[in-house]
Amino acid sequence: MTSLPPLTAVVVAWLLGIVAAAHLRLPVWAWGALALVALLGAGAYRRHAWRRIHPADIVFRVHPLHDTRLLALLLLAAWAGGGARTAWATPTFDSAALARYNDLGARVGVEGWVAAYPERDGTRQRLRLRAEAITLPDGRRAPVQGDFIVSLGRYPAYHYGDRLLVRGLLETPPTFDDFDYRAYLARKGVYSLMRRASATLLEEGRGRLFYRLLYALRDRASATLNAITPEPHAALLNGILLGIESGIPDDLMEAFNRTGTTHIIVISGFNISIIAGLFLALGKRLVGERRATWLAVGGVALYALLVGADAAVSRAALMGILYVVALHMGRRSLALNSLAASALVMTLLNPFTLYDLGFQLSALATLALILFVPTLTAWVEARLAWLGARRATVMALLNDALIVTFAAQLLTTPLIVSVFGRLSIVSLLTNLLILPVQSWVMLGGGAALLAGLVWLPLGRALAWIPWLGLTWTFAMVEWTARLPLASVDVGRFGTRSLLGYYVGLALAWGYATQPTWRERARTLWHTSIARRQTVGLAALVVFATLPWLAAQHAPDGRLHLYALDVGQGDALLIITPDGKQLLVDGGNDPQLLLARVGRRLPPWDRTLDALILTHADADHLGGLPGLLERYDVAMVIHPGLADTTALWDAWETALAQEQTRLVEARRGQRLMLGDGVRLDVLGPPRPYVQSERVENDNSVVVRLRYGAFCALLTGDIEAPAEAELVRSGMLTPCAVLKVAHHGSASSTTRPFLDAVRPRFALLSVGADNRYGHPNDAVLDRLQQAGVRVWRTDQDGTLHLATDGRTLWFEAER
Repeated sequence: MTSLPPLTAVVVAWLLGIVAAAHLRLPVWAWGALALVALLGAGAYRRHAWRRIHPADIVFRVHPLHDTRLLALLLLAAWAGGGARTAWATPTFDSAALARYNDLGARVGVEGWVAAYPERDGTRQRLRLRAEAITLPDGRRAPVQGDFIVSLGRYPAYHYGDRLLVRGLLETPPTFDDFDYRAYLARKGVYSLMRRASATLLEEGRGRLFYRLLYALRDRASATLNAITPEPHAALLNGILLGIESGIPDDLMEAFNRTGTTHIIVISGFNISIIAGLFLALGKRLVGERRATWLAVGGVALYALLVGADAAVSRAALMGILYVVALHMGRRSLALNSLAASALVMTLLNPFTLYDLGFQLSALATLALILFVPTLTAWVEARLAWLGARRATVMALLNDALIVTFAAQLLTTPLIVSVFGRLSIVSLLTNLLILPVQSWVMLGGGAALLAGLVWLPLGRALAWIPWLGLTWTFAMVEWTARLPLASVDVGRFGTRSLLGYYVGLALAWGYATQPTWRERARTLWHTSIARRQTVGLAALVVFATLPWLAAQHAPDGRLHLYALDVGQGDALLIITPDGKQLLVDGGNDPQLLLARVGRRLPPWDRTLDALILTHADADHLGGLPGLLERYDVAMVIHPGLADTTALWDAWETALAQEQTRLVEARRGQRLMLGDGVRLDVLGPPRPYVQSERVENDNSVVVRLRYGAFCALLTGDIEAPAEAELVRSGMLTPCAVLKVAHHGSASSTTRPFLDAVRPRFALLSVGADNRYGHPNDAVLDRLQQAGVRVWRTDQDGTLHLATDGRTLWFEAER
């Protein structure tokens, strides 16, 4: 492991800037100004630091950039550049955005054309359409922009460039327990999907001629593979050679997942190296050695586009192109720089590629091959010296089937476990058994495909070679997948644990392979100079970070509403556009409440402008005495009904020590929270509602308004209080409803829903709670009313943000 090449260091800084932009949320101009200042500073060193550097050396070699000040300025510029690119790419939905019409609860008609290669499996086809116009439920037609996903029946089959009219329910993509489908599509620029859809073909031949021809070739190649090989061999060959994985049977794919061998289905660097070598050899014969390079570059790029150009394919293709160009220029390609350059190009085009799991796994596997394989190979080879002349043969087998796999798993397995929560115990064994035949599959399959495109009988004859390799692969994968504990559910772990693993692995690897690291580790704390330098560096990091933390938590001109995930209970945090902070209820667990609130407020802020206690049940009050020990609360609004429990006594004691202003809630009160935010108190009335559950039915009910946005927060009111509110005439339509009493059967009546007419419902509820919340009848009523339900037990903390016109939503899970 040598010192990190400057280009690689710069790209790492760029990627960290992309990550930082997701948290700091600075405007584009702020990021750009910082990058510009850093670049201008770097320009001052240009003459004496850069004059001997050939531009190609930046990519293909570790160039002699010894000026640490220059490098620091370049790293700062790259970090800010990554933030600027991300801020620039973050979408804003204007009035013409298709996503503005999501979740209307009624069928709409959208005109658009098929903008990507269709995915087909079984009885369905999945299309990405580029919208042009929408017809709303009331018949109005409006121009729109944006891509959306629609799933249709397998027939009739539609193709790239077909213009369709599709009718169905336009919705925001969901977030599942084990997969954030919304974030996955957003990284690809898709923010809507359509369910229960039907389609009518309006026109053919839209889109670019180049892609129509390319996708027609892909269709023909796929049909050829289907004709020359049986299933499921043809489905796997389609995945390995053409990137079409939709035809692989579910049970077979599950076996690959259980054995950790799905990587053999993915288009990889091996495919790219074959394509590059083929075009280089062909080009030397047809156009000469000099022009063969550009033929190979074009061939690799064309193949990447043909197979879909997903993140993993693009990474491999870019590295392959850099390698070919390096050969052409007579330079040795530095693998780390090539990997870094490919990551830079991909994130320049789309910074959200960094969060693509395929890109992450592909990049980590490649990084592992670069860093670990040479050292591991040398270590194993030294211990096989007793084999003599046979050592080379054994090493060839071990290197391809075991060492490479082990090295890749060192970096990829933790990420896989963190995402999917399961660990394949038999992965090394399965890879040892199947990897030796994969070259037969790929080379033989490619030869059979090319032959079949020319003459089908020849393709069928050559297809026996990949068929044998695939048959062996299936047998070994299915056998090892059936072994006891082949795949173990270990539970997912968070980002911090994942980063901790990689940092620990890097330190351990450096300590094991670098004598200088070991020496520095021994002497680091033996000198007072080192200690002072460390303390000084820590202070510098702290003071450099504080302004960015302040910027991150500065008011952003939007109203934020958080339904905090506090288990079986309610806790809602409201942050106004000018930074005022209001908490409604506190759940049951003070530690959980403090953790949830602390994540959303600035680390130095220990104040709340207002606190509303809707009623005295433990699942609303339990966390508040502990909160008052940590936060200064300017005002507490309460329903005016006392209780006789020990928890209530602790609450009154905490209030007395806080010496806060107490306000008894009454219908008709209005609280202005600044900058256009208004809180109207709708309940409890005077006299109080009389019912069997007086505490619940006299919960504090408030309506939150900001511009055209409205949210109704209902505490635990039940049917009698809901009926009283309907009779009062104070209810108005509100886009967001906090469902009362955690979805209890005694609340959320049909007349109440008819009066409020919500589009979205927030349901604070604990997972697998003993009360059976939410009740199925309540969920049915919400569904029948066309309300989209978000639940803290399934989605985690729910975050709504609005500028008074547009509503943004995200879930923690």
